[in-house]
Amino acid sequence: MHSSAIAAPLSVSAPCGPDLNASFDPEYEEYYFGAVGRLPGFYMQPGVERPDGSRSPDRIFDPKDVDHRAEKQALDALLARSRDLRLLVLQAQWDALAGRRSDLAGTIETIADLLEQYPAEAHPALDDGGSERRDAINDLNQPATMVQPLMFMGLAGTTEVTLRKIRAANGSAAPLQHETDLELKPLQDTLAAPANASKVSACHQDFTRISNALNRIEISCKNNAERPFAPSFDQLRAVVSEILQTLAEARPELKAAEADPAPPTETAAEEPAKPALQPPPVLAAPEQAPPPSAIVSHLHARRTLEACELYYRKAEPSSAALLLVTQARLLIGKPLVEALRALLPAQADTAVVDFGAPTGFLLGAGRLEELSNALPEGAGTVPELPQDPGPETRISTAAQAAQAIRSVEEFFRRKERSSPVPVLLQRAQSYLDKDFQSLIEELIPQEKTS
Repeated sequence: MHSSAIAAPLSVSAPCGPDLNASFDPEYEEYYFGAVGRLPGFYMQPGVERPDGSRSPDRIFDPKDVDHRAEKQALDALLARSRDLRLLVLQAQWDALAGRRSDLAGTIETIADLLEQYPAEAHPALDDGGSERRDAINDLNQPATMVQPLMFMGLAGTTEVTLRKIRAANGSAAPLQHETDLELKPLQDTLAAPANASKVSACHQDFTRISNALNRIEISCKNNAERPFAPSFDQLRAVVSEILQTLAEARPELKAAEADPAPPTETAAEEPAKPALQPPPVLAAPEQAPPPSAIVSHLHARRTLEACELYYRKAEPSSAALLLVTQARLLIGKPLVEALRALLPAQADTAVVDFGAPTGFLLGAGRLEELSNALPEGAGTVPELPQDPGPETRISTAAQAAQAIRSVEEFFRRKERSSPVPVLLQRAQSYLDKDFQSLIEELIPQEKTS
């Protein structure tokens, strides 16, 4: 459904219509839960080594398996009755799985439009503390149905060049069986070829739209006057940013076309109805203090998390996020073995680096721990963290704390990918808007409370 149609109120008293999920609408339940069951459990599954030394075939989802027209027709019929973020996110997943890049950009923009136009009325509502809406929006970050499909999308009109192939060619990803002979230079040359200029430009435009729409969604969620929260788009953002960077490196003239990530003040000229979709004034009001600065070092990251801890201990001492922020801080600068002992205490002693056949070499948990403490001769003690403290971080609001946590998460994803800190902070962000009952349901398995 077009975003202008989504923006049209269904009635004066209920502009987004009824919540079909809450009312157990039979048509909604039949389609929605059936469609969720049809979503693939994986997009890419590398083959595994067999006992005889051969490998099973790689398994990759085929976009042709999606009946995109049928799925869209069913979703449009439901969206005509209810403005539901769950349905739009499901549409985005079908768009991604079908390899329909432009449709995906349009769907994510429609999600942003709906959140801006109806921050309180859009379904799921915020009655439960916002957890259901947060979970629905966070499905845009699903690896199998959103993130990996983007990696396999063609960047120059066909799948001759994809982010996945570029990663395999430059060594940042293990090649699949059909990717062993890839070379980086021919892939880059294809993107830079004059004959592909219009196709690469269209691709860049679509991914820029996706990036900007994600920014708008995040701003709407964080500025919601009733239940602000920070959606988790880390994996999706990383892939979209990498694609944009790859395209801009091949065609530098595209860099200037990337839009400002600031909140949009106007929308596409070809949609004259869009001015009505500008965020209501209330969305611009929260949190006037400037956001925390970008993280510049490990020491700066640690100091930023300490500032977050101080805020939570004073303002929200019961916050579950506080526990994970503290654990993340304690693991900054620590070796892998120490992280395993903190996060996998029951399994840490079974950790092993197995070189497999034919050598039979392996490094057991004990040896790994010895290696963690084996400093080079003359090193003396464990080296200190890089000593650039960065600008001082002051946290006085929940929104600032959430943004600071995300800044630290993004720093470690760039600078120390093997660190557990991003995983801990991603989960911490998912706890920020949860009420006590929601935390109980997540932290304590149901069978233990019955």
